Amino acid sequence: MDNNIKGIIFDMDGTLLLSMHVWDNAGSGFLKRHGVTPDPDTDELVKSMTIEQAAEYFIERYGLGMSVEQIASDVDKELENQYFNILMPKPGVLAMLERLHDAGVPCCIATATDRYLAVPALKRTGIYPYIKEIFTCKQVGAGKQTPDIYYAAMSSLGFAKEETAVFEDAPYAAQTAHRAGFFVVGIYDPSFEAGQNRLRESADLYIRDFSELGVSSCTPGSVRLLQKKEQIPPKGSAV
Repeated sequence: MDNNIKGIIFDMDGTLLLSMHVWDNAGSGFLKRHGVTPDPDTDELVKSMTIEQAAEYFIERYGLGMSVEQIASDVDKELENQYFNILMPKPGVLAMLERLHDAGVPCCIATATDRYLAVPALKRTGIYPYIKEIFTCKQVGAGKQTPDIYYAAMSSLGFAKEETAVFEDAPYAAQTAHRAGFFVVGIYDPSFEAGQNRLRESADLYIRDFSELGVSSCTPGSVRLLQKKEQIPPKGSAV
């Protein structure tokens, strides 16, 4: 699919950061810490939820005597060390962001992770200076089962849907963005290994990692996104 992209919305976990592994057992880990035996499919089930949605589910499913806020705080504390000190960008992320910056294409982040975890990780890893604004599911009041967060980020970027690309590793989130009319770039992450066919179906462009992403200049302030093996140098400059 041809494209002329003027603004980009990035998911964070599993797209920009090597971080999905810390979420893979976060739900079952929380329940076990509180003496509850989780259902076998707990982690897969809550993977598409925000922390608050997962907390509501745990309260309803297991009858926990905790508030949503208490559960969210408990889970967040387990994640703080990872986001504050350990997690790193996926290979090629910083070089790709630099190319977009040089081309004059602004970027936002749309993430289900709480802002207080996201910002320190983005600053520590060098991603933060390339990001115009960060939107969280908590901020917009909805998870990525609905396109609200993408619309909020699009409004900040100031471009139409057909001029705005969404990068996602989660098949359900890519499907949401695709159905809403965005140009979708699906990027592989092992956390969603079983959902790669679904991700490919929702993506206008699918890449295994950022080394496969070509970013070619179109007009000033816009780029064409494509797989590098398909990249044809334009008459003007290329980035």
